[in-house]
Amino acid sequence: MRPVIVLPIFFALVFVLFGNYFLFSGTNKKIESYKENPPFRIEDATASTGLSHLLDKNPSTVWRKIRNSQVDFDFFLEMQLSHVWDGNGFQPRKFESLVIESCPGETLPPFRLHFLLRESINVDKELRMPKDQMVFLFQSKEIGKKQISIPLNQLPKFQKENEYPNNIFILTPEFKMETETGCIADVTLKEVL
Repeated sequence: MRPVIVLPIFFALVFVLFGNYFLFSGTNKKIESYKENPPFRIEDATASTGLSHLLDKNPSTVWRKIRNSQVDFDFFLEMQLSHVWDGNGFQPRKFESLVIESCPGETLPPFRLHFLLRESINVDKELRMPKDQMVFLFQSKEIGKKQISIPLNQLPKFQKENEYPNNIFILTPEFKMETETGCIADVTLKEVL
């Protein structure tokens, strides 16, 4: 065979193999990060920076409030689904507590927290915002704490579901700082395994 025919075929094969490897390795990294932190909504009404740092499980990265918000909350975090797919149906998760950690060398500012169950809607079919159901209101009263663990025993008893999104919710804490400034390092949902 002539090199004019063989070389383009060889380069095409190398290009296809390299492209498939690149696609496969990039997809695996994204799947692993999705398992750790699903792409739910987070919103910062104060227009501060670093809100995604609250979910990265790294206490050295922080969210710092720099101004007051114009609405009734400073930020919210859609954190976890109330159910997980096991191959046959959606099994309910059991959550133990919500842990809030202060920034390194600081204490938690006074805050108010609305714990919401946000309707998990099928966005391909629904052209509306999800409905929220408030489960409880938590008001931090202790000054000088570096960490607060809020028990989630007020959550409803979730049941097994066979059809998404029926009775499946996104656990969403909504925070309002009682001060003009404040700093939080991490917000974590503890699950009973």
